[in-house]
Amino acid sequence: MSRKNEIATHDRDPGDAVTDVGLDDGYAAVKLAWFDKAGAMRTLSVPSRAREGSLGIGAFKDEGMVGGYETEGRRFTVAPGIEGSNTRFPDYNMSALARVLSHHALILAGFAGKSVRLGSGLPLDRYFRDGKRNEDRINRKIESFAHPVRILSGEEPVRIVRHEVFAQGLAAAVDWFYDGKTLKSQEGPVGIVDIGGQTTDLSVILPTLKTDHKHVSTCELGVLDVHEVLKRRILSVHKVDDIPADALDRAMATGNIRLWGKDVPVHRECEEAVREVESQLENRIRAVFGKGISSLEGLLFVGGGALVFRGLPAAFPNAVLPEQPEFANARGILKSLALSGVQ
Repeated sequence: MSRKNEIATHDRDPGDAVTDVGLDDGYAAVKLAWFDKAGAMRTLSVPSRAREGSLGIGAFKDEGMVGGYETEGRRFTVAPGIEGSNTRFPDYNMSALARVLSHHALILAGFAGKSVRLGSGLPLDRYFRDGKRNEDRINRKIESFAHPVRILSGEEPVRIVRHEVFAQGLAAAVDWFYDGKTLKSQEGPVGIVDIGGQTTDLSVILPTLKTDHKHVSTCELGVLDVHEVLKRRILSVHKVDDIPADALDRAMATGNIRLWGKDVPVHRECEEAVREVESQLENRIRAVFGKGISSLEGLLFVGGGALVFRGLPAAFPNAVLPEQPEFANARGILKSLALSGVQ
């Protein structure tokens, strides 16, 4: 289910406490899950939005949301309001961009200068190959995160002392079935619909918490597709030249967009964009699970897209929508670290 590796890029004081952190480094947002000193689970979501190059701003300005970083000789800036580099490219999860965005999220969570035991994920079609773990790709992600990330303002970096990679979707199932102490009983297989920014992972998890590889599929549809459709519609209807990504986020959240110094309602455009992609996703779900979909004990909808495509769960009588589904993979990866017995 996972691959672990020691990271020797930073020296660590033997007395330094190590915190387990579950990382879901998505195309649209980076999500984290960890336990605080009181034992309560904490979560954080940060948009996957950074631009290569230094924009002349240091780290931790503007309430800590701005960061300047360097890795492998390349500089990146993370800041609210900037038009970030495109994350929709092959091997994004092994890129310098994903590495910087992940470190930025870890720093915002308070892990600058601290040691973490990191768990991260890969989409199912990248984690598995021909029904077996894709060791080459898993190792490449571990090796990518082994490259140091320097904070340009001089703060201490995050110290990743160990990194383990898990299968997304399966991690979401672990989150659902494992409460941190015991596993829920499972009478039959459960379907997982993990809707992210770029992709949607579809899988069937057996009562043994193993993946049924006959029903594993990753389709190139997600929340960012809604953003693309919405952007085209707004450009056409309102006759503007461009719309930044953060304005699309606001439009999806509020139904309004700021144009020409005014709030302009775009509820209809948002609904139409969601319906267009949602229809494609429903067709894909039915095609992958086939006639056996009604025999599944449940159809678990997770990922940030589970909040966007609200009509999907309503289309399936056995649908289950967990609390804060966008953090399901990060929580499941955190729990998987404990289950894997990493020391």
